[in-house]
Amino acid sequence: MLTTRLTSSEEKKLAEYCKQNGLSKSQVVKEALAQYLTKKSEVSAFESGQDLFGAASSHDTDRSTTYKKRLKKMLNEKHSH
Repeated sequence: MLTTRLTSSEEKKLAEYCKQNGLSKSQVVKEALAQYLTKKSEVSAFESGQDLFGAASSHDTDRSTTYKKRLKKMLNEKHSH
């Protein structure tokens, strides 16, 4: 059993929705909660591969943000002879 407090505007919107769709408040709240919990438990594609992004074979996770610095260093080393 769960009790929750709604603002008067939330209560009014819920009642109108239930009346329009022929549903009870309990049915609507249960379905909304089920959808919310399902969505929260899903892992996004980014979260799934987050440990792989930017690492590649070098295992450097900052390669995309430091490429200019690394390029400049390589060019300086190449042309400093």
